[in-house]
Amino acid sequence: MYTTFARLVTPLLLTMVFAAVANATEHAGAGPAAAVVAFNAAIRDGDADGIAARLADGGVQFTIKSAHKGVEPDKLTTDLVPYWQMIAPVISASTAMYERDVEVLDVREMGNIATVWVRVDTKRQLKGKEAVSTASANHVYLVIDTPDGWKIAGAADNRDADDIGVGDMGG
Repeated sequence: MYTTFARLVTPLLLTMVFAAVANATEHAGAGPAAAVVAFNAAIRDGDADGIAARLADGGVQFTIKSAHKGVEPDKLTTDLVPYWQMIAPVISASTAMYERDVEVLDVREMGNIATVWVRVDTKRQLKGKEAVSTASANHVYLVIDTPDGWKIAGAADNRDADDIGVGDMGG
């Protein structure tokens, strides 16, 4: 009787184990921190599709303070996807060299929601300029698990304002 039971249950248990392993493998390296790192790499590389792939529709960018001296944000929040669709091409078009390194500081994942804190160190040289500038800031991302994987639904940072005027970015 035991062998009959084992022959019947073993395939079911193996199927469940393989399904669990397949699910874990599918999402391995694709957790909330990986989504944030990939998003920042896409910004660095000027990859508009890579940026959009990591952002949740309806997400929010919090602009706590301006990134540029003399330009004050007109509101606290902006739609996340259009914001980065505007910012990323400006970075790419205005810089001769742009590096963006991300260090994950903390990840808090609870079910289908997570926060990811990172330190972003940038180094850039504007086109037509000799000076190379560096900056560091902490960023926090609200990341949600969607059917398409982890996506950024909110972002904020404590970046200091730089000396670049809006007219200086044209190259």
